[in-house]
Amino acid sequence: MKGQLEEHVAFITVVERGSFSGAAKALGLAPSQITKRIQSLEQRLKVQLVLRTTRKVALTDAGRQLYESVRDVPAIVSEAEDRARSAATAARGRLRVIMPSYFASSGFHHEVIPTFLERYPEVQLDISIVGEPLDHLGADFELLVAAKAPHERFPDTGCVHRRLLEFYGALFATPTYLAAHRAITHPRELEAHNCLSYPRRRWYFVDPESGAALMVPTVGNLTSNSNAMIYAALMRHQGVAWSVPYFYDRELAEGTVVTVLDRWTRAASLDMHIFYPPGRYVPRRTRGFIDALNTYFDSDRSR
Repeated sequence: MKGQLEEHVAFITVVERGSFSGAAKALGLAPSQITKRIQSLEQRLKVQLVLRTTRKVALTDAGRQLYESVRDVPAIVSEAEDRARSAATAARGRLRVIMPSYFASSGFHHEVIPTFLERYPEVQLDISIVGEPLDHLGADFELLVAAKAPHERFPDTGCVHRRLLEFYGALFATPTYLAAHRAITHPRELEAHNCLSYPRRRWYFVDPESGAALMVPTVGNLTSNSNAMIYAALMRHQGVAWSVPYFYDRELAEGTVVTVLDRWTRAASLDMHIFYPPGRYVPRRTRGFIDALNTYFDSDRSR
């Protein structure tokens, strides 16, 4: 079996490197060893796989069919070894995560991150907080968290993604701001208000009578991917903000902040998904972070 695997690896490498000498260099073998393994594979299968010329190699029809069938063998073996190795060792290495700005300066920020670092001390966690994670799907990351409205579609990408949860936001303002401005009874009336917003300024609502989705463009004098900046402006009675309830838990309890248009936001959930690069094997450090997300949001703090 070992010899057959070596033959297939030599064949795959010859195809991908375009020559016997290139394959030999990549595998650290003599060109004669590569030749011997290809000949052995052809003799065993009783078919010619490679057409040799002075400058390059070309595949026969049988060679092309075989290559399409076995091209992922080295990756499968490597991933299987990594999986077995990780089962016996602690999670370690760098974990690059991209997350939306509304996760910063929140319960998630204060609970999930420290708990993860305590549990996985050998992981170097590298978190980027961005305004719109979907703009970073082409970046170098192990895990990305992004949301969309149910009627929207994520952009086409080679990344693997799966749903994490339904994520509910709400509109917030101080009683002082509301007392000094026109009442808000419909999302369209937000056009007359100073909306403190994340970079995505089209706010999502659901009609409580018809269930129809409604996207409302907003205007305002502050656009930021920082929760702290939006919070500071809101607490100084400067406008209305879309945010997540757990960020204002204390203020809601104290009455210094109230929610607005509850009937329109109650069913306006966002689909929160996690993205990670394609591949059969997800490293233990990544699986640990996904578990941390699931544990936190399963506590129902997202509502």
